[in-house]
Amino acid sequence: MLKSLKATLMLWVVLVIALVVPLRFFFDVRGQLQRTSAAYDSSLSDWALALGNLVHMRDGEPQFDLSEQTERSLRTTAGSDTVYYVVLGPNGQWVAGDAPLAMPLIGLQRGERRLLDTQLGGQPLRMAVRAVECGAGACQVRVAETMGEREQTRLASVWITALLAGGGALLLALAIWRVVSVAMRPLASVNEQLAERSLDDLRPLRRGRMPSEVQPLVDAIDQLLQRVAVDASRQRHFIADAAHQLRTPLTALRTESELALLEGHPPAVHATLVRMHRSAQRVARLADQLLMLARTEASSREPGGAEPVDLKAVAQDAAQNWVPRALERGADLGFQLESAWLRGRRHLLGELLGNLVHNALEYAGDAEHPARITVRTALIDGPGAARAVLEVEDNGPGIDGAERERVFERFYRLPGSAGSGSGLGLAIVRDIALAHGASVTLLDAEDGGGLRVRVTFPAA
Repeated sequence: MLKSLKATLMLWVVLVIALVVPLRFFFDVRGQLQRTSAAYDSSLSDWALALGNLVHMRDGEPQFDLSEQTERSLRTTAGSDTVYYVVLGPNGQWVAGDAPLAMPLIGLQRGERRLLDTQLGGQPLRMAVRAVECGAGACQVRVAETMGEREQTRLASVWITALLAGGGALLLALAIWRVVSVAMRPLASVNEQLAERSLDDLRPLRRGRMPSEVQPLVDAIDQLLQRVAVDASRQRHFIADAAHQLRTPLTALRTESELALLEGHPPAVHATLVRMHRSAQRVARLADQLLMLARTEASSREPGGAEPVDLKAVAQDAAQNWVPRALERGADLGFQLESAWLRGRRHLLGELLGNLVHNALEYAGDAEHPARITVRTALIDGPGAARAVLEVEDNGPGIDGAERERVFERFYRLPGSAGSGSGLGLAIVRDIALAHGASVTLLDAEDGGGLRVRVTFPAA
């Protein structure tokens, strides 16, 4: 069994055609040859009958009256073939015609006729014999012709039949191939829909005009997608609920640890309080990211909700939150903003930018070289239409080319990275970008050191 359903169907069709066409060809050729022989034999019989009407008795002797014009017509009736005739009396004596055709002797009753193959001088002949009334006995009229044109006509009939059979088989195969291709289109449509979908797209398949044989398959796929969607929804709700429930105690823990650091405490526990405060901040950040991840996945499946958004305005809003944090860390956070409109969800775009800035603050700069971060928004020319672009560039260590795909995996962190991130920031960035039909590219910084993250959106 072949792997291709279309190829399997065509193989069986070809096998059936290979069985039927030779049989059809055999019977067609046999019928055509029989009709050809019957036509030639009918012409010979007609001449035998016509010549038999010219035989009569005179003074008890058989007489045969044949005009020169009639004999010329008889001799030339077969075209390039040679025609012979002979008239024999009741006792087999020669009366008229070609004497060599009198042999062999043939016994016929009065009124009987016969068609047979014979030879004359080693040359095959087809001969019609007719017994006509001659007084008390029966005279014989024999008309024979060579078989050159008969054989040529037979050969031509075989070739014509073969060409018709072969052409018919080819046309039939092409027609069946076309029919099979059209019939397979619903399966191709299902395949295209599944191939083009992202892992997060669990909507039912488009049906269109599906044949009844394909409906069970589509129903089964839709049921599977529905079960996966339900399970995924349960997981998202669990993560969101867990993150939401953790936020309150983690916020309290972070606040208490911060207050403990501000209030007087023994020097021996200072390092412990610092570690506890940092751990509380990291876990709180992780809970916030998990909650945002669940909300991002849910928002990407909600129909509608997109509106015209200017990336410049999103960056300006982010500046109010992140500039004070950058100043606390001694980082230089700058903005180069141009209007870049697109259709999207403003709160998700703000979260995307926040994650990029947070990552830059975590990993850029060191004790000798403070972090330098630049946020850019612009419109750039693209194939077919302009594209809205958001870039965040830093002067950190950058990311090697071999790792630039893996860093988008959830909870993956670069080996030896010094930041306190959880490995969810870039995963959230890619999820939000995909929900907006955008792409995320990791590039080297323009000055050659650091990382530049570019998010390219379809422009509004």
